[in-house]
Amino acid sequence: MGVKHGLWVLNRSIWCYALLLGLSNCQAPSCTLPQFCRDGPIIDPRISNRVGNNPSQSRAQEVLVPNIVNPNPTPLPNCPPGYIPCVNVTCGSPTVQPSSQDGFATENSFPWQVFIRNNNNIAVKNGYAGGGVLLGQNYVLTAAHKISNLTSISVLLGVYRTNNLVNVQTSQVAQAWIHSNYNPTYLKNDIAILRLATPININENAMPICLPTSGSSFIGSPSTACVVSGWGQTSFALDDAPTQTLKQVHVPIVTNDQCSASYTTILGPTNAAAYLDFPNEICAGGQAQLDSCTQDGGSPLVCSTIPGQFNLVGLVLWGKDCGQPGRYGVYLNVPVYLSWIQCMFQCIAGNSNCAACPARRYL
Repeated sequence: MGVKHGLWVLNRSIWCYALLLGLSNCQAPSCTLPQFCRDGPIIDPRISNRVGNNPSQSRAQEVLVPNIVNPNPTPLPNCPPGYIPCVNVTCGSPTVQPSSQDGFATENSFPWQVFIRNNNNIAVKNGYAGGGVLLGQNYVLTAAHKISNLTSISVLLGVYRTNNLVNVQTSQVAQAWIHSNYNPTYLKNDIAILRLATPININENAMPICLPTSGSSFIGSPSTACVVSGWGQTSFALDDAPTQTLKQVHVPIVTNDQCSASYTTILGPTNAAAYLDFPNEICAGGQAQLDSCTQDGGSPLVCSTIPGQFNLVGLVLWGKDCGQPGRYGVYLNVPVYLSWIQCMFQCIAGNSNCAACPARRYL
């Protein structure tokens, strides 16, 4: 069937994922180019079936399969020409793989990278407010400190050169939610999720990142496996963000002890203990001139565990200077927040109370 634990049903006006456990999780499909859709075979529900397809089996031995009913049909979207409705969308698998060389990224190699715009300041730097990452057609994840002082936000997908926004999709942010325990002084629980007003169409330059499995750890991952992207400053002292072209740098993820020892030396033991928040944060980099930097905040750190496919591992949070040997960039540890992210999907959809996640609505 191509779908574990469930079956896809097409009933002219709806797509529904019906769990065989008796639950249903109907959701609106994304408009997707066919090559990025992984939906299994589409079938019609049946009212009965013979065990083992035995033609000699009597009707009394038949196993009844109830019709699958969706009390709240979700209309199929009106997709642009060439796009199809799709629920099981490809994630984290760019058509152009990131270059092994650090510096400017290759176009379309980070299709999950989001350009967050301050709508009230578009005249300055095109409104650039920071980075984010696409989780699905309706959701963007970013750092809370990048949006907590904004009153009108939009996101752009498909941006490669910031002075050329051809083939770029723009969506206003309808809702912005921040972790209830966000601490703006020490940047703890520095995570926010944005609900978009207009769904993003999935194509070669706009694709969601894959989320890692619960409980996974990427500490110790080499620089060959992990890469961070963004339009942040090229040095701590030079305010040149957003850079004209998207950049990338490969970074190793170091142990918490390594990071703590470094920041204890740099900040002193009291400040290091106050700012570092393990296991909610991870540290990466430590190599000369290979680092995320100021105004990269909210941008994704991704790692590849399967050739050609990337998982979201971190969000850029803070550091001390940029690109100094032995000094590490500090990132939100995304696997720790998976339950928060899933809770937010449910509560924004109206299926639970967001305060229990915990989260508070900012916009």
